[in-house]
Amino acid sequence: MRIRPHISLDERLSILREADHFRKWSSLDDRRCCVLCERIFSGRQIGMTRLAHGRFRLQCPTEGCSADPSRWAYPGNPFLSEAVYQDWWRALGNAEEQSGTASITTFRKPHYA
Repeated sequence: MRIRPHISLDERLSILREADHFRKWSSLDDRRCCVLCERIFSGRQIGMTRLAHGRFRLQCPTEGCSADPSRWAYPGNPFLSEAVYQDWWRALGNAEEQSGTASITTFRKPHYA
């Protein structure tokens, strides 16, 4: 999605900082990775739709992807690698087994559709 000309760059950064409750934005050049479509993008590329009461909806810039900030990660996030993600869960499982609670604790990888 393109930057809409009626939103200044300063306002755009303020919107990102206020609307993205999951990650910190230092500048519009900060990058994120969408966990749904795997695209890496900057704050300049994020789709912004003005809603009622001065609020904004943020959306992944990939056409057809409806991911919002809750589905974005910092690039290089180890959980974007399947092998590292599985190792992390395996380590958690081993920690639970050592504490004796493995039989009642089930860890599952979240599924994003």
